[in-house]
Amino acid sequence: MDDSEKLLEIEQELEQTGDKLRKLFPTDHPQFNDVFEDLGAAGHYIQESLYRLKAAIKTVQGDGDS
Repeated sequence: MDDSEKLLEIEQELEQTGDKLRKLFPTDHPQFNDVFEDLGAAGHYIQESLYRLKAAIKTVQGDGDS
Protein backbone atom coordinates (compact mmCIF):
# COMPACT_ATOMS: atom_id res chain seq x y z
CA MET A 1 0.00 0.00 0.00
CA ASP A 2 1.53 3.30 -1.04
CA ASP A 3 1.20 6.65 0.72
CA SER A 4 -1.73 7.88 -1.39
CA GLU A 5 -3.66 4.67 -0.65
CA LYS A 6 -3.03 5.12 3.06
CA LEU A 7 -4.25 8.73 2.87
CA LEU A 8 -7.35 7.64 0.94
CA GLU A 9 -8.06 5.07 3.65
CA ILE A 10 -7.84 7.77 6.33
CA GLU A 11 -10.12 9.99 4.24
CA GLN A 12 -12.75 7.22 4.11
CA GLU A 13 -12.47 6.64 7.85
CA LEU A 14 -13.04 10.33 8.57
CA GLU A 15 -16.07 10.41 6.26
CA GLN A 16 -17.47 7.35 8.04
CA THR A 17 -16.88 8.98 11.43
CA GLY A 18 -18.80 12.07 10.34
CA ASP A 19 -21.65 9.88 9.08
CA LYS A 20 -21.72 7.95 12.36
CA LEU A 21 -21.96 11.17 14.38
CA ARG A 22 -24.84 12.46 12.24
CA LYS A 23 -26.68 9.14 12.63
CA LEU A 24 -26.01 8.93 16.37
CA PHE A 25 -27.44 12.37 17.16
CA PRO A 26 -30.13 13.28 14.60
CA THR A 27 -32.09 16.47 15.23
CA ASP A 28 -34.85 14.53 17.00
CA HIS A 29 -32.44 12.91 19.50
CA PRO A 30 -33.34 13.93 23.09
CA GLN A 31 -29.80 15.20 23.74
CA PHE A 32 -29.30 16.86 20.35
CA ASN A 33 -29.45 20.37 21.82
CA ASP A 34 -26.96 19.41 24.54
CA VAL A 35 -24.33 18.19 22.07
CA PHE A 36 -25.15 20.39 19.07
CA GLU A 37 -22.34 22.89 19.58
CA ASP A 38 -19.67 20.27 20.28
CA LEU A 39 -20.75 17.98 17.44
CA GLY A 40 -20.98 20.95 15.12
CA ALA A 41 -17.38 21.83 15.96
CA ALA A 42 -16.31 18.20 15.52
CA GLY A 43 -18.05 18.10 12.13
CA HIS A 44 -16.31 21.30 11.10
CA TYR A 45 -12.89 19.92 12.01
CA ILE A 46 -13.63 16.64 10.24
CA GLN A 47 -14.55 18.56 7.08
CA GLU A 48 -11.42 20.71 7.37
CA SER A 49 -9.33 17.57 7.82
CA LEU A 50 -10.92 16.03 4.74
CA TYR A 51 -10.20 19.15 2.71
CA ARG A 52 -6.54 19.08 3.73
CA LEU A 53 -6.25 15.33 3.19
CA LYS A 54 -7.58 15.74 -0.36
CA ALA A 55 -4.91 18.38 -0.98
CA ALA A 56 -2.23 16.08 0.42
CA ILE A 57 -3.46 13.19 -1.72
CA LYS A 58 -3.22 15.34 -4.85
CA THR A 59 0.29 16.36 -3.89
CA VAL A 60 1.39 12.79 -3.19
CA GLN A 61 -0.11 11.66 -6.49
CA GLY A 62 1.69 14.47 -8.31
CA ASP A 63 -1.45 16.43 -9.13
CA GLY A 64 -1.01 19.20 -6.55
CA ASP A 65 0.53 22.64 -6.90
CA SER A 66 4.22 22.51 -6.16
